[in-house]
Amino acid sequence: MREGSIVHVPVEKPDLPHEWIAVAELAAHNFGLDKTLAELSPEHWQLVLASVTDRMRLRGASLPLGWRRTLARQVGRATGERAAAHVVALRAKREEIAAHVAHELGLGELATLSPADRATVDQQTDETIEGCTTDGAEPADCSDADRTMRRLLAEHRALVEQKTDEDNV
Repeated sequence: MREGSIVHVPVEKPDLPHEWIAVAELAAHNFGLDKTLAELSPEHWQLVLASVTDRMRLRGASLPLGWRRTLARQVGRATGERAAAHVVALRAKREEIAAHVAHELGLGELATLSPADRATVDQQTDETIEGCTTDGAEPADCSDADRTMRRLLAEHRALVEQKTDEDNV
């Protein structure tokens, strides 16, 4: 039996030339955006990408596969997978908090709640999370929360702060 050729598949895409970053920065400047590329909102980032596409095509450059993701990585933006994973983790932590709230209210498991009870739990969960943040005008007093709830809220806060730190890089 004959062995086939081994094809090396690069794990990481090579960086784009600095010209791509310069074109993106120029596009953001021309749109009047005063933030760095890493700090742009998703909507503004899409405008910049559309402009980069047009400008690079006008220069005769071929658009390599995955160039948007590579450019995002090079300018310090969170990639789609990492951002999506963070959203999933944050939602999962919120569901853990909601399950604990439902238990504290004596309503049972989340999956078995009526729509009205689930709305009550969701409202109480939002109030609990918002009331125990550290960035409020008044210092948060979550001393009435049990140890499990304080742990869940600390983990939720850590996920939120992690996202904030990534956004500010």
